[in-house]
Amino acid sequence: MSDTIAPPAVLPVSRPSHGVTSDDFRRTFGEPLAEVLNLQTWRPGIDLVQEYARLEREVAEAVRFEGEMQAEVRRVVFPRLKAVPAAPPEAGHYTDVTAADVEATHRRLLFNGSVECADGTCQTHDTLALTVYRVGVSLVSYRGDQGSWATQLFRKDLRERRGDPTEEMFALLEARGRRSGLNQPDRRDGLSELAQRAVMSHAEARVLLGEAKALWRMGHGSPAPYQLLAGAGNPDVAIESVKVLRDLLAGYKRFVYVASEPGDRVLLNLGQALRPLEYLIVGTLEERLAAFVDELRFSDTVTVDDRWDDTRLTPAKWVRRFQDEVASQVLYGVYRASWLAPPQVFYAHREHFEAAARIAIADSVLLPDRGFPLLIDLADRACTAVYGGGSLTELATAAYARHAPPFRYGSERANRPE
Repeated sequence: MSDTIAPPAVLPVSRPSHGVTSDDFRRTFGEPLAEVLNLQTWRPGIDLVQEYARLEREVAEAVRFEGEMQAEVRRVVFPRLKAVPAAPPEAGHYTDVTAADVEATHRRLLFNGSVECADGTCQTHDTLALTVYRVGVSLVSYRGDQGSWATQLFRKDLRERRGDPTEEMFALLEARGRRSGLNQPDRRDGLSELAQRAVMSHAEARVLLGEAKALWRMGHGSPAPYQLLAGAGNPDVAIESVKVLRDLLAGYKRFVYVASEPGDRVLLNLGQALRPLEYLIVGTLEERLAAFVDELRFSDTVTVDDRWDDTRLTPAKWVRRFQDEVASQVLYGVYRASWLAPPQVFYAHREHFEAAARIAIADSVLLPDRGFPLLIDLADRACTAVYGGGSLTELATAAYARHAPPFRYGSERANRPE
């Protein structure tokens, strides 16, 4: 290819689906949609012999095709990562991590406690008059539990009696109807988003910045998640969160974040072409924030110190400056720890990305079937053991039992239909 021809973009922008045609279905699945919808073409029960045979054929064909595509990605796409518009100087394919590097990282950083990881959990107990949110964060290293922190928030949608109780009841039900289901994030409900995801993510960042003492800090997910920068529309949360993230990401710099459920399928497909102990650097956090920064909206009331270097900024300008000055220094990429595991997306400061990649890979080697950092799993389990499970529901149920009016048999007879 001539050097004068611009390389094609390797990370195309995904577009919403506008409907799937029957021809699309046939091309993708290799059988007519009408036959799939016709129950007469289905087999009663499970014929394991036929199921295994078809599974073997499909997997063998997929592996053959995947191998061909992986070879093409490695040959064509990997060398072009540096030439993608707006790619950082560090972009490219890295193959220099060895088994000896993994062993050294285990001994010198991970197993001696020089890496600490924070992860949080949020439990919800929902009733008609009260919703309880328990938010907890745990900090762990391979030397043991480094501490846990928790808070409880009590959401009182309707507590003061101001008018007709029937109207108040319907107003409460209408407000509840606009909220998402249990344990489901929903940006329509700003208070729920703020009480759960924003508060938890803010606490995780604060623990990594102020409570962790190890040389390296490990986080779960994105280092600048949407819920923090958006603050559920609350300017105080956005500004205070940017302060913490600025000091952690641009001030401390020795961090690595690994996302457990990344939504970028193109990036993961690139990662499928990696061999174990290899990684890619693709771009910066700045470009990943661009998808939603311009859409952020905040209320007008700011009650916290809104000065950045003695310059007063609006919440939107705080986020924009964070994107320009801090997120531009954070690289993102993808690595693979073993043949058995899928690739994982990670984030690191550009001054320490090679060491960060080694830490993420070395820790993920300990879970060869998942290829995900074991330390994050330990933090999650420690937090869930302390604050998760059914403990909140059990405590709330016991409290309701103590304060509920006594039930007498026969008192319900008046409400029975004759």
